[in-house]
Amino acid sequence: MVTRWEDIAGHDGQVAMLRTMLATGRVPHALLFTGPAGIGKMLAARALAAALLCGDGRDEACGACQSCRMVEQGTHPDFIVLTADGASLKIDQIRALQHEAALAPYYGVARVFLVEDADRLTTQAANSLLKILEEPPAGTIFVLTAVSQYALLPTIISRCRLFAFRPLAPDVLAGLLAARGAPAAAAEAAARLSGGRVAEALALLAEGGLARRDEAAALVAALPTGGAALAWTQGAALDKLEADELAAFLRHLSQVLRDLLVIASGREELVLNRDMAATLRGLAAHWDAPRLDAALRAVREAGRALEGNANTRLTCEAMLIHLQEAAKEGTRRADRRRNTV
Repeated sequence: MVTRWEDIAGHDGQVAMLRTMLATGRVPHALLFTGPAGIGKMLAARALAAALLCGDGRDEACGACQSCRMVEQGTHPDFIVLTADGASLKIDQIRALQHEAALAPYYGVARVFLVEDADRLTTQAANSLLKILEEPPAGTIFVLTAVSQYALLPTIISRCRLFAFRPLAPDVLAGLLAARGAPAAAAEAAARLSGGRVAEALALLAEGGLARRDEAAALVAALPTGGAALAWTQGAALDKLEADELAAFLRHLSQVLRDLLVIASGREELVLNRDMAATLRGLAAHWDAPRLDAALRAVREAGRALEGNANTRLTCEAMLIHLQEAAKEGTRRADRRRNTV
């Protein structure tokens, strides 16, 4: 189905403003949607494009006309989506866009150009896009998306109407997920783990979405009593993961350790993994705060090393050795405290 405003969860203010612009016919020639990946800005951009191109001329796409069907199928000649070529948006892509923008609408009365990840424009491409935005062809609307406005040229920002899409509050997102049928504990955990991003939360709730989290928790549980071979076997297993899978595992590992730290600090209300709070309470008994802090540093340092193309297996093995040492020392200190008491 064509994207409609009702598909955008939790950004009522931005949606209301866009619909008002459509209803009054005052949509600016350039708009910039900013926010983290998965926050909903792409859905908003597509809903806006569908409404602008819809044959009904309302503040929302009807979903039934020929224009809406073409937008849904990705075949509308007046809706052009520009995505990065590899790691960046290049000058040749913007030149092609400039050529397209000079053409009259094929089907309706407007043309919509969606530039995804505009913060990945090369310097040349950004300057070329600026020229188009300074003298936009009649009947063209440019929608740019970016994680942050500060990665763009100030002159580009000044020619766009800015819409900031911010992460949703955990309770708001948890309510939205529960309304879609998610169990309360799972909805709350997904809302917190996702950082307020709807797409990420839905991915976590999908089948297998928390598999990496569960693997990270199992590793943390094994650290205090694991033998010398744990670092080598786990390091080999992590070495087999794709880069994005390994990044997800390290992120969940950090979150589990962080939860243990807040429990050790007496702030259990700040736990992210709410659906496994009882398990985390048991794991926290084997650690103390200084060792948890050291473990978190080891995971962060491993992540930075891997981003710098360090050897995956050696980096993971070194991290796991540090984690084991911290866990065993934390257990010894916790045991001494209990014996003293």
